[in-house]
This record gives sequence, structure tokens and C-alpha cells, in this order.
Amino acid sequence: MTKKTPKGPTPSLIGGANGRPRRRDVKRKSACYRCDTEIAAGQSCIEIPKLGSAYSSAKPVCDACFAVILQKTASDLEELRTL
Repeated sequence: MTKKTPKGPTPSLIGGANGRPRRRDVKRKSACYRCDTEIAAGQSCIEIPKLGSAYSSAKPVCDACFAVILQKTASDLEELRTL
């Protein structure tokens, strides 16, 4: 698939709705949930769990999108420090 612009606003890891991200090896071909970049089997990706529902689900994120999410989280923390 071709890379497109990510869906919606960049999420932050500060909120209580997301669990702790973890790196995992992809067992079968999947796609990044933000930009639809193909993640091949055998590669590693970041998995961000979505908590708060009856069943927890984890969404795979490519390394490029995860770097943007980390930047957003860092800027949110910096904003909280200035308060």
C-alpha cells in the first residue's frame, strides 16, 4: 500500500484510555492503523493497547508514526510542566 496522511489528530500516550505500548514481532502481514503502511511478517512494530472496553484490543503502529506520537506526548508533558 502507498503511504498516505495519518488518520485524525496525533494521539498522546498521556491519556488513561491507552495502555503501555510494547514492541512485538508481526506474525502475518498487517498495516499501521494511522497511515496504512504495510508491515511485513517478521518485522517488528509498536503495539498500543486500547483499554476501557470489555475486551482489550491492540493497534499496530509503524516506527515513523510512533515517533510522531512520542513527539506529541513530549510536547503535552512540556505543556503540563509550564502550568
